[in-house]
Amino acid sequence: MDKFLLYILALLIIALGCSPSKLLSKTTSLGDPQNAQTFGYQPLDPLPVNPRFFDRKLDSAYYYGGVIQIPNNRLMGSLPDETMRLAIGQADGKGNASFGPAKIGYAGNSYVVVIDYIKFDTKSFPVMIKVDSLNNIKDFIPYTLINNPDGSSNGFNPDGVIPVYVGVGLRFSATIKVNEGSVDLGNLFALGIAAEAKQITGTLIVQTLGISGKDISSLIPIPSQLNTTTIQNAIMAIATIKAKIYDDSTQLNPRIVGFYNNLGGGQTTVNKFISSVLSKNVDHIIR
Repeated sequence: MDKFLLYILALLIIALGCSPSKLLSKTTSLGDPQNAQTFGYQPLDPLPVNPRFFDRKLDSAYYYGGVIQIPNNRLMGSLPDETMRLAIGQADGKGNASFGPAKIGYAGNSYVVVIDYIKFDTKSFPVMIKVDSLNNIKDFIPYTLINNPDGSSNGFNPDGVIPVYVGVGLRFSATIKVNEGSVDLGNLFALGIAAEAKQITGTLIVQTLGISGKDISSLIPIPSQLNTTTIQNAIMAIATIKAKIYDDSTQLNPRIVGFYNNLGGGQTTVNKFISSVLSKNVDHIIR
């Protein structure tokens, strides 16, 4: 069991980056002086998508996924990619976190550490950029997503494309306050040791992303104080739930779980993105 835990823990602390297919050339955006620190993977609380089922017999008809029961293995087949993502953000006094490249936490600051395991498909979210007189990005306008399987702009020539991650998965998140010295935020071993030494304080949460069911609910640990024991319990819960994803009794509902922020702009960009995807349907085709 110890070797198994070490294996799972090793997977959790490795972040596999993903470069977007089209990055914007602008370097300043949305009036945020620290926008250079906000590029990269942005985890989100799960947002709804429009699941659509492709009838192979008719070869052309699409049905909304909620109308029929879709086998889990077929649904998972529509999510071809699988990865683990690490996101570290510095929290402000309002509870917002600006995710960026920082890996070291310093005394007096608060941070959010998110580790996602996701089975996903990448959708394209085309945008038109608004710039000011100095050619700095001040806003972006989403194109209407055309109803086709890849969600492309269908002939439009957008200024940029935001990669959107649709899928199911599991999330380990910790809110941390550094009381003294510095700590490696990307190392769960280091966080556990620092918590035992009272160098940091915080809480951790395990959350499912589009995964539910009677057998799943009982496995999710309650939010708890950060220490080596609760970290180990969280890892065990994640490993157990992950093993049940393909079970017929597990309910899977793909969600928007994150996006690659290639605009910068911090929380302003995140809020704008959330509003955009909630006001427009993002389709996920299940073949």
